[in-house]
Amino acid sequence: MTSNGLRTQYPYGQDALSPRPLYDFPSPTSNYPSGVGGASPGFYPMAYNISPRFGGSAFIPPADVFVEGRNGSGQGNGAYVPRGLPKRGSEALNSDPVAMHLLVETAITDSQNFDVLSVEEVEALKQEQKGLDARLGTVRRRLEAETKIRDAARSLTRLTSKKGHQRGLGSKGSIAFRDMVARSEDDLNVSNKKVDDLTRELLEIESRMRLIDMQLLMHTAGVLQLTHNGPRKRKTAQLSNGADRRPDSPASIYTYENDRSDRMKGEDGFDERSFYRSPENLDSLMHALQNGTHHHSPSVDRQNQAITSMSKRLEELNERLRELIVQANPERNLDYSLPPQSSPDPFSVDRQLDFLDQGLRDISAEQANMGNKSTDSLNEIEGRLEGINNQLYAMLSRSDAAGGDKVLPPPPVTGDGSLEQLNYMEDSFYNIGQLQYSLMEQIDELRSQGTGGQDVEKYETTLIGLWQIIQAGEEEARERKRERRRLIAEDPDNNDELSPDEDYNANEEFSLPAFSAKVQWLFSRATSLKDKQSILLRQIKQQRELNSKSDAQKEAEVNRLNEQVLSARSAQKTMEAELERAMAQLGQFDEQKAGADSQALRTIQERNTGLESQLRDLQEQSIAYENQVRDAESRAASYQAQIRDAQERAITLEAQLRDAQDDARVEAATIQAELAQSAAKIDEATQALRAATAAKQEAELRASEAANALNAKEEELRNLEGEVVRLTTELTFAKAELDGAYGTRAERAAESGATTKKELEELAAKNLSLEAELSALQKASEAASQSEAQARNSERNLKSELSAMAAEYEALTRDAIQNEKDRDALEASIDKLRDEKESLEMELSDERVKWLGIRSPSVAAGATGAAAPGGGVDMGATSIRMLREDFRKMMRDRTAEGLRALRAEQEERRKLESLVRQLRKDALPPKSNLSKTMTA
Repeated sequence: MTSNGLRTQYPYGQDALSPRPLYDFPSPTSNYPSGVGGASPGFYPMAYNISPRFGGSAFIPPADVFVEGRNGSGQGNGAYVPRGLPKRGSEALNSDPVAMHLLVETAITDSQNFDVLSVEEVEALKQEQKGLDARLGTVRRRLEAETKIRDAARSLTRLTSKKGHQRGLGSKGSIAFRDMVARSEDDLNVSNKKVDDLTRELLEIESRMRLIDMQLLMHTAGVLQLTHNGPRKRKTAQLSNGADRRPDSPASIYTYENDRSDRMKGEDGFDERSFYRSPENLDSLMHALQNGTHHHSPSVDRQNQAITSMSKRLEELNERLRELIVQANPERNLDYSLPPQSSPDPFSVDRQLDFLDQGLRDISAEQANMGNKSTDSLNEIEGRLEGINNQLYAMLSRSDAAGGDKVLPPPPVTGDGSLEQLNYMEDSFYNIGQLQYSLMEQIDELRSQGTGGQDVEKYETTLIGLWQIIQAGEEEARERKRERRRLIAEDPDNNDELSPDEDYNANEEFSLPAFSAKVQWLFSRATSLKDKQSILLRQIKQQRELNSKSDAQKEAEVNRLNEQVLSARSAQKTMEAELERAMAQLGQFDEQKAGADSQALRTIQERNTGLESQLRDLQEQSIAYENQVRDAESRAASYQAQIRDAQERAITLEAQLRDAQDDARVEAATIQAELAQSAAKIDEATQALRAATAAKQEAELRASEAANALNAKEEELRNLEGEVVRLTTELTFAKAELDGAYGTRAERAAESGATTKKELEELAAKNLSLEAELSALQKASEAASQSEAQARNSERNLKSELSAMAAEYEALTRDAIQNEKDRDALEASIDKLRDEKESLEMELSDERVKWLGIRSPSVAAGATGAAAPGGGVDMGATSIRMLREDFRKMMRDRTAEGLRALRAEQEERRKLESLVRQLRKDALPPKSNLSKTMTA
């Protein structure tokens, strides 16, 4: 078997014939298990089947496996982070080149069988990873909402169970109770199914994301493995292996050939240079004596590393302990001192241990303080419950004075808890409810029977006695409260508080309304105390669970920290003993080797000086190379970030451009159709122009005929004008004569001038018609005399037709704009209706929550009437009200979120529509020169 001098060439297997590994312990900086029974990812069968070429899939466990404990996983939106692994430290690797070399060789060997993907496959995986990340956030939000709904349904089912309502529901409400329980269980099953489906979907998405991350990591490792060449052997004569350049030393990493193709050549040969080495590491000793330095042995280095790691672990423990102390009492411990930082100083461990000891004492004191506070609060609650129970006992004892069962006194205050007081209060409330029920039955019987005055007086006497019993019980309870208040005032160390006295009228006279009001007040007080009892029981249970859990955790943490402190101290003592023994051995060795030859010392000194200079040069070069690598990595990271941002922006812009192009294509097709129609109309107008030209020629022929007629009409017009002048003159003379003869007689003037006026109107009309004919003849003569004017006339007609077509096109455009406005108005009305619908849905959901678990109002009224005597229906009223408020709040939040998303979508749609309208305006053809000339 060949060897490369550092590790075995063949990976060990699980059979007995396979070579064993050189190291049976995990590497301090590796995240993979090592040693017997461990394997790196390169040896897992799954690692070769998750490539897209093989189409492997992962097993998805049932949904209920991870539902309850998902918050503790180390999975985020992206890379998978293993849980329970220590923080990686790079300082040890930078100072230990041998370990780094081993890790490089192991990584190269393990990644030989990894698949190298193409660029398209890598991009596809990254795009899929982004999509899965977005889906993961959505599914998580849905899962949170459905989990809240499931918890609300579970709480409602618990409230409607038989155990919580065995007193409240009688025989009349048993059917309604069974229906209520069945409906609650159905709701709970539906909610559980939704939660399971969402959880399973979430697990599938996370599993696929882990597979994609593993594929990308294996691809990266495979690429690095293919491109890795390793350091090559230097050819200079100054780098020969001397006293401190052994083949297995850290410096040999930079001095031998590292290609895998040359590993099989002569690695087992004998090195004759070992004849010239000094015995017992004399070279390093002479170097230490010459320079006054001393290199610790490997055991001392390991001890120092152990001390450093222990100091870091103590620092982490102190930080966690400080966080616990601050969380225990944030107001007082907000400025708690920070733990000391770890340093190579040997006293750093002592400071860390002192801080740990002080923190444990502080957290013990804080725990004791919290226990005292909880004890005081429990004692105060128990004292207040005792006062209430004394009042109830006084009332019940007065009510049972006439005869009946003996009422037991309330239990004394023991300080062990308020469970007995709460049980006694519950029984007392039940007895008061029964008493009230019996009194109401007696009153109903009295009202129904209508017996004589003797029975009425008897009942009145009984009610007056009950009134006096209630008054006496209240007075006795107030007297006990005053006595207890006096005792508390006398004791300055007592921190108990009593409830204030209620408004009370000691001289109130008996009356049926007053008695009814008093009984109703007692019933409401009993109901409220019952609710407070359930709340106090739940708070006490939670406080006990928190105290027990906190005590157990703190005790386990203290024990673990004490064990770590003891182990650290023992390790420190052992290291100190080892260090003293090593120093003693070094002193003996120095004394034995003090008489070495001076010539050998000078030779060794010269060689060491040369080697030190070479080592310094190599170190400076390595530092320069590392700085260059860091700069290149930082630039590459910034370039990659810029490329990712540019790609995301390009994807967004491409999507917007595609949408705009689709809309522009649709609009362009519409505009092309309209342009085709316009072209057809222009062709028709051209044909009409040709027809007009032919008509112009015919008009020229008719113009000569019209000229003769025009001359005749002009002559006739002159004659008519002369006649009009004559008649006008005669009319003027006649008007003057009439005015002189008859003065201001307007009626006669009107009668005599009517005929003349009619003739004048006829002549004026005839004159106008003649003038019209004259103008027409003048136009015809002008058309006949000037052919160019006639052509312009026909051209003007064509322009008018074209202007009509342009006006029609503008009307179509205005109609399109009006249609857009109408559509916006309709969309606004649709949004308004949608808002009204959502508000109605919210009201409907509120009503559903209000009647949750009740089949109908009549059944609810029956159940309430049946449960009124015992007062058990109000037992869960407060809890149901709280559940309703929580459910309404959750529904309002979900509705508001949906409205915000809808408004954002509508705003985006409006922006796109405005962009489309702008594109339409830009795509419209410009107006022709004909329309411009016509408008000018």
